[in-house]
Amino acid sequence: MASIKTLRSGGFQLCVKNKLLPKPLWATFDTYDQAKHYGDQLERLLGQGIVPAALLEHELPKRTAWTIGRCIVEYVRNNPVPVSDVKVLDAIRPDFELVSTGNLNYDWADGWIRSMKRVANLAPSTIRHRHGALARCFDWMLRKHPDIMAQNPLRLLKRGFSTYTEEDEEVLARSGKKPKYDVERDRRLDPDEEADILEILEGDERTFFILALETAMRMRECYTLDVTQVNIEKRTIYLRRSKNGENRQVPLSTVVCALLAEHMSTQSKAINAREGRLFPFWNGDTSVRELDRTSTDLSRVFGDSFRRAGVEGFHFHDLRHEATCRLYERTKLSDVQIAKITGHRDIRMLRRYASLRGSDLAEHLW
Repeated sequence: MASIKTLRSGGFQLCVKNKLLPKPLWATFDTYDQAKHYGDQLERLLGQGIVPAALLEHELPKRTAWTIGRCIVEYVRNNPVPVSDVKVLDAIRPDFELVSTGNLNYDWADGWIRSMKRVANLAPSTIRHRHGALARCFDWMLRKHPDIMAQNPLRLLKRGFSTYTEEDEEVLARSGKKPKYDVERDRRLDPDEEADILEILEGDERTFFILALETAMRMRECYTLDVTQVNIEKRTIYLRRSKNGENRQVPLSTVVCALLAEHMSTQSKAINAREGRLFPFWNGDTSVRELDRTSTDLSRVFGDSFRRAGVEGFHFHDLRHEATCRLYERTKLSDVQIAKITGHRDIRMLRRYASLRGSDLAEHLW
């Protein structure tokens, strides 16, 4: 049980009593919020039967202690971590600020996955994203600080760990909850729908739409483009640090190559005024907040346009799915070659995009 009292000399004193602790913990903090945050975290850990190693030594954890929280901070600080991973790690870091690397083993990893299913009731895709981001952090720790972390327990989990089991379902049922399942979007864009959308869109929005449809580039990769990344002569776009943190070159079809050449020629003054940015949708601020705001605003703008065109249930991100499917349908490129274009690290993830139309497949049958 945790209690907090105000000290006459200033500050706040936290007291935590628990049968797992060798003696009551007393600690002083500058603010009430700091004391409460620490106390809440410690009680959550003690409730799971975990006692931070520093407390077993009768000491308050030092700021330099190697907790998972510190591992995350050091990993992000010293690596070009993709924005998507940074967001995931920022979301889970508060839960791990008191968990020592000395407590990491298979049971801890398995317990964390179970809690995401049985307590947080997260979707399997969300569980995989959190697992993947933290696993990559631990991989780096193993390489750079083997004296701090001896193994990566997250790599010990069996394939399919994010899928809800019958036991998970039983636990959830007792609290009135239901298991979550993967929902794979397979929405395709019919030719008539594409024509209706193009009739609605004009100017920069029309160019932006065709660029995404012809290249399978992500929305953020499109709106952050500048003239230095486009090589009309070589028919390529060079992407720096895409979502997975890697650089890649995207080949351009003759259609989009001609479109971009015209766009850069007719919009040269506006592009120069934007310091080389091809599109006016983004102000150049690279902060996570601004990038997220731009993505949200653009998603809404195009969502409204799709509805005005009478195309229901279609999202801008579905253009990436559609473009990837067309690479399968219209070319003889291998999975590996298509992955280099789309930027997918995992071939299994890429194949989720390749849900080809049944009618197209039927044409190849006798």
